[in-house]
Amino acid sequence: MFDARLDVRPPLNDEQLCEVPAKRGVFLLTDEGGRPILLTTAASIRGRLRGRLEEHEPSKTTRLADLRAITRAVHWKLAGGHFEMDWRYLELARAIWPRSYAKMLSWKPAWFVHVDPSEAYPHFQRTRGVPACPGRCVGPFETARSAEKFIEIVQDSFDLCRDIQCLRRSPNAARCAYGQMGRCLCPCDGTINMDAYRLEVARAVDFAAGPRVRRVEELKARMQSEARELKFERAAATKARLERLAELEAPVYRHAAAAREFRFLMIQPSGSRRRVEVFLADRGAVEQAEPLEYPLDATKVQRRIDRMGRFVAATAAAEARAPARDEAGPWRMGLVARALFAGPARAGLAIRWRDGLAAEDVCQAVEAAAKDLGLSKRTRNPL
Repeated sequence: MFDARLDVRPPLNDEQLCEVPAKRGVFLLTDEGGRPILLTTAASIRGRLRGRLEEHEPSKTTRLADLRAITRAVHWKLAGGHFEMDWRYLELARAIWPRSYAKMLSWKPAWFVHVDPSEAYPHFQRTRGVPACPGRCVGPFETARSAEKFIEIVQDSFDLCRDIQCLRRSPNAARCAYGQMGRCLCPCDGTINMDAYRLEVARAVDFAAGPRVRRVEELKARMQSEARELKFERAAATKARLERLAELEAPVYRHAAAAREFRFLMIQPSGSRRRVEVFLADRGAVEQAEPLEYPLDATKVQRRIDRMGRFVAATAAAEARAPARDEAGPWRMGLVARALFAGPARAGLAIRWRDGLAAEDVCQAVEAAAKDLGLSKRTRNPL
């Protein structure tokens, strides 16, 4: 599971520390019987070990547990960037502590929006991860609030019921305030029957998952028709709805799509200015592919694209054979989502997978992100 191991008897001296790489990665401390003591990540494994296992000055206080008395070996796994380091930590923690690893992670499953249009009283709600229950999910979202705001925009656009308790009393409930303002389809009082309302919810989730152009064009045409017919109050209401939909163009919603499309080609730093690491992410599955040398060769990029296609096909085939839920899947999706919403220096590059993705598109994206990936082209020495 690890790249190397070093037997130690702390406190560590400089000679022992020099055998440990001063590079990013994950390391594990074990005791004399090989039992795990501590698994952690580090921007510099050597630097972190120095702080944990060298002799402490009596005058300095620390809140860290003193592990010198029981540590007898250090194991490490190098990683080029933040995504790779966290992914390796997840998989190592899961292998070592299969029952408790989730409590050790510094991230959570990603936020999604879920709805099942076929249920008795369908309504949108935010959820951590993609639930195993029937229905459809849209996401990911960076925060619970952004998921809630997304739901509000969709409800406003389709005049859906905002009060689930009122909806559950359909068709015998009193019309709510939104219904009185003409901003709800009013299944609550039977103005629209539940079968028709379910169809509207299905249309809404189709819109939410994208593409959204058709709905926008429909509303623009309606607004123009209402204006021509001098129905200015209705035209103003439709315009307000269009302005609400425009909010979905905000960067916070840039990754919102159907959960089944949660597939990314992750291009990540390698620690070298001449190479990038490549990871394949298909919902709850993550796999590392062969790295790419920079500047990129389109033929080699195409091979990674072809491998991604095979990976997606294999994931789908595995789900068809054994649809049991992968308990680590939500945590991997959460890790990918964290990279999607991170700053450029930490995120690397995530390219959403689609059939027909061209090598040229990947090359152009990597070139545009070269600085954030820590890449530079070799130049000849003029001397």
